[in-house]
Amino acid sequence: MTKEDALDLQATVNGILAQAMGERSQIGGPVNWGDLRCVDVEILDGHVTVTVEEASPSASELCRFVAKELARRGHDEIAVRTEW
Repeated sequence: MTKEDALDLQATVNGILAQAMGERSQIGGPVNWGDLRCVDVEILDGHVTVTVEEASPSASELCRFVAKELARRGHDEIAVRTEW
């Protein structure tokens, strides 16, 4: 994955987060919806993880939503991590 690919993936995640805001009543967990954003794309041993800031590490519903939307857009097997 090139730096440009990582930036494109980050932009895609931010678009998904904007979509999630419209569906936030269906996505539980502690989330700061006003500042939610993707802050990192990490590649380690061939595995890609995106980090979303301004949500609790326990915000599993948000992680599942983002991962599902990424897969729907052709980005399979990307892990989603949340942190404050």
